[in-house]
Amino acid sequence: MDRHFSVPGLIASVAERMWASFSERLIPHDQEFGTAREEIVREFLSRHLPRRFDVSTGFVFDSKGDVSKQMDVVIYDCNDSPRFETVGGKYFFPCEAVVGVGQVKSQINSKNEFLGALENLSSAKRLDRSGGEDNFDQRTGRTMDHTQVHLDQIFSFVFVIDECIQEELLRKTLFEHIAENPRHLWPNITFCFDKYLLTYSCTFGVCPNPMDAFAISSLEETPRSELLLYFYRLLARAITVTSVGSFSYLKYLEHPSKWPFKSYAFEDAPIAGKLPEHLTSTPKPDWGSLKEDS
Repeated sequence: MDRHFSVPGLIASVAERMWASFSERLIPHDQEFGTAREEIVREFLSRHLPRRFDVSTGFVFDSKGDVSKQMDVVIYDCNDSPRFETVGGKYFFPCEAVVGVGQVKSQINSKNEFLGALENLSSAKRLDRSGGEDNFDQRTGRTMDHTQVHLDQIFSFVFVIDECIQEELLRKTLFEHIAENPRHLWPNITFCFDKYLLTYSCTFGVCPNPMDAFAISSLEETPRSELLLYFYRLLARAITVTSVGSFSYLKYLEHPSKWPFKSYAFEDAPIAGKLPEHLTSTPKPDWGSLKEDS
């Protein structure tokens, strides 16, 4: 029995299976076919990312009520945050728990199609993950700041399955996009399956961190198994260190300052025993003004 195991070898075999799945046109309707391909990408990520992350599709929102455009891929920490489902099966995810979003395109045949995908991603990266400066990184206690700290930013990618414009045009279009947008809105990876991958260069080498980038890095003429491995490695490493904040029920579930409750004191009720001393020696509160965490 072969006792040798290699993660790159596993990803290489996965890449070939994905390519075969992408190539099968089992569903003739274009929209359904696109949805099936998106599901293949989500399944790949779901199987190979840490279990604390769930992979879905839907919309991302913040505590101000701002909402992203629909994301083909939403990667979120499911340990500390709920997801919300509306009538019709649309999912909404609080941005504090979302660590990655992606747009899956069957084809990108024009500059405008690429710019449209990038703008979709920007709609998620604009959301305020600080919760109005009230949200903290669970690991460090530091206030989250998605405009300045790359670890506080939602990781974003474009995943192109089939036909794509030439690498040079794609790269020049990316240059145009990043020239017109602040760094915290830049996409992290553009991945064209079986063709090439674009990300950035930092002082210590290739990295998907736009805050420290000084150049665009391009990987071409590489077998699809290796390209998928690079994509997976860059994505997985990034999201495992991306800051996650707890879902604030107090902030998201707004309530009036006066609660519509009536309170009935224990001292007027037929209960056994006396009230504890610390309750009898303190002033009675204004019952209608109680805070949620009181």
